[in-house]
Amino acid sequence: MKLSRNLIRPILVIFTLFPGLCIASLQGLPAYERESYRYEYLRVQDGEISRKQAASIVKRRYGGKILSISETRRQGQTVYRVKGLSDKSQVYVVYVDKQSGRISR
Repeated sequence: MKLSRNLIRPILVIFTLFPGLCIASLQGLPAYERESYRYEYLRVQDGEISRKQAASIVKRRYGGKILSISETRRQGQTVYRVKGLSDKSQVYVVYVDKQSGRISR
């Protein structure tokens, strides 16, 4: 009788965990397939974002007009220095990380 219980337990464990595994695999969808997707924090598959993508990220966040974009190094990382003109005619400068697309001041 002990032998049959020892065989049945692992089978029951597998069947009870199986629905959980299915749900866990659905939660692991890539960011672009989820509704809470934010482009600003997109980690690009190829490794780097372009100047055009950096300008688009900044324009979407701050609005106004992009005046210039240059590539520079800041705190050991390659970033884009984006100079813009806000809707209230104020000049601003932000930095966009070339790898992740994160904006910093």
